[in-house]
Amino acid sequence: MAFDQIIGHHRQRQKLMDAVKQNRLAHGYLFCGPPGVGAEALAIELACAVNCESGPGEPCGQCRHCRRIRALQHPDVHLLVPASSAPPPERSAGPPSRSRESPARGNAREERRQGLSSLLAGDPYVALPLGKNDILSVDDIRSLRRDASVKPYEGRKKVAIIVSADRMNTAAANALLKTLEEPPGNLMLVLTATRSRLLLPTILSRCQPVSLPRLPEAEVKAALTGRYDVEPDEAALLARRSEGRLAEALSAMSEGGLRLREEAFALLECTHDAPPLRLFEQVESLAAAHREEPAVEQILDHLLELYRDLFILSAAGEPSATGESSTLSSPERQIPLQALASGMNVLDIERGIAAIEEARRSIALNAHVQLALLVLVLRLRLNRGSTGSRETHSRAAPSHTPPATD
Repeated sequence: MAFDQIIGHHRQRQKLMDAVKQNRLAHGYLFCGPPGVGAEALAIELACAVNCESGPGEPCGQCRHCRRIRALQHPDVHLLVPASSAPPPERSAGPPSRSRESPARGNAREERRQGLSSLLAGDPYVALPLGKNDILSVDDIRSLRRDASVKPYEGRKKVAIIVSADRMNTAAANALLKTLEEPPGNLMLVLTATRSRLLLPTILSRCQPVSLPRLPEAEVKAALTGRYDVEPDEAALLARRSEGRLAEALSAMSEGGLRLREEAFALLECTHDAPPLRLFEQVESLAAAHREEPAVEQILDHLLELYRDLFILSAAGEPSATGESSTLSSPERQIPLQALASGMNVLDIERGIAAIEEARRSIALNAHVQLALLVLVLRLRLNRGSTGSRETHSRAAPSHTPPATD
């Protein structure tokens, strides 16, 4: 993957290329945008552009520096990924990581970090499975500062890429600030973040911001067909679902991504048709699985997509053989979704979307996952049932009796 093949972000890429060629690079950058739009890929290729044997300038992709940087095995390019003591993720099918081959014995946190780094070495567009306990600690930043104080071993410039910098704790942020205030002349820091508001204002003021918006749907589709050999029809559907995030499209193709979509649809069906005991069992199962692999947020994202489909089908009225399937995020489920939509109105769906959004916010603020899910499914069920009960009461009431009010 050459630097001129970074997906999208043409204007941002060109400005970085001009800065490399004219030796006008800042000592600190902040690549910020939604998850999965390519911040890490752009950071890695910028490191190549700085240290390529044919440069500085556009990297050739073939020299030893480019190859080793892209494999995250270069001694002058340091990748710092948030980590915890959770088990490391499954190893990617991409090129092996040198640090992965000899993990520190007994250091679960370091093993997880090496596992996460190997995923980015395999594909810089991959969605890292970060849990809420994966953070950047003050010891991580201090270690990075020690490495930065040494002159480059082989390349022109040391590059430190701090992935998900918005996961730094306060002590780590203050330690990083010292490096940004007095940067070594041979170091360039590149921070990536999805929530820049969580970074200290003093860090933001010392980094040159590079905003990376969502990718156009056409570019996501082109990347899926051209780079990942996805069939055009499937690529079009994945691009529509991705909301401009290539990593989301790639995740949806995986076995785990398919399973999460199935669980989201099962939860939707339970809220409508299952007896209360079955509903509680479904919530308990999801909460238990979330403790092993944080995925409830993704399930809620898929649930929002299903409610979007319900809105389209409800607004369209009568079902159609061709009709709305081209605009649905789950066209393969058009028939069961149409059946669910027939018992709902737009107000029901709006209330459902609001309930899902509130559950997402609660979980993001560390609410009890099982309780938040239970409240959500009860609200979804009551929202749907309230309209039906009002309509039934209205039909049963005599014509001179005013309808019941909320």
